[in-house]
Amino acid sequence: MDCCAHEGPGGGDARFDIKKVADGVYAAVASPAYKVNCNTAIIENADGVMVVDTHSKPSAAKVIIERLREMTKKPVRYVVNTHFHWDHWHGNEAYPAAYPDAEIVTNQITREAMLKKGLKRIQDHVRQMPGEIVKLRADIQASSLAQRDKLEAELRLAESYLGEVRALKPALPTIAFEKTMKLYRRDREIHLLHLGRAHTEGDVFVYLPQEKVVITGDAMIGWTPYMGDGYPEDWAGTLDNLAQLDFTHIIMGHGDVTGREWLNTFRSYVHDMVEAVRHEAATGATLDEVKQRVTAKLAPRYEKPFSAYGDYRPWRTGVLANVERTFAMVS
Repeated sequence: MDCCAHEGPGGGDARFDIKKVADGVYAAVASPAYKVNCNTAIIENADGVMVVDTHSKPSAAKVIIERLREMTKKPVRYVVNTHFHWDHWHGNEAYPAAYPDAEIVTNQITREAMLKKGLKRIQDHVRQMPGEIVKLRADIQASSLAQRDKLEAELRLAESYLGEVRALKPALPTIAFEKTMKLYRRDREIHLLHLGRAHTEGDVFVYLPQEKVVITGDAMIGWTPYMGDGYPEDWAGTLDNLAQLDFTHIIMGHGDVTGREWLNTFRSYVHDMVEAVRHEAATGATLDEVKQRVTAKLAPRYEKPFSAYGDYRPWRTGVLANVERTFAMVS
């Protein structure tokens, strides 16, 4: 159970490696996919299971549920959503269907964001996917034989995803907290924390003090962060608050399980990017100039560590989007 590949019927794009992080604590690390899936953390307690984050669609959540039933007969009692982005909660509905007494938990900020932004984005996906499918079909017609298999696989996945997103029955959290919520099980203590704004306004961190494990959602990931709904100027400070906790293992929203050394690198990138954008913006530079200068300044230190996943989520694409988001907020 320390590391075993697991995927759903027919392959699909829901593939996970289950990795033991501590006694009763596992990370289901999602493989790169056409429609990205987040990681899931699994916390098995004496009286039931807590699951953190539920992927981009119910079929992916069902892959984890199938694995859970192989691991334990205990029910899932709590499902935690770390933030409102689609790839972390669109699988929610699978859990109360499989475990009728399961409660879905997040903080009040994130629940409100699901209502105000998340539900709209479901409809955005429904509207946008047919165009994506048309483009894939055209790309297949124009492709070489070497490209065709990959594009045809993506077309099948796109058509399947459209069917799922049209049928979604969004399961919103049933429990919402403000700053902190603590659960005391017979064998474990679990802290749900809001440490400040970072990837979103309401990021939830899950902390296991005895096991020295923290679950970060997308406030930390294994590649360049997405900042489209983020707060770049606050992000490093929120990670400084995280650093005050005593932990040795980090289960991130995406990417492999890591340790505190990645926290230092990730925090430094966010801080240095923001400061570089501030400096260039203060000179009166245009956005295009700022993008070029900041990328050149940061590349020697950050391009390699943020490129561990190769062409998947390339650093230079990510940093340009980060600079644009930050420039709009500081200029």
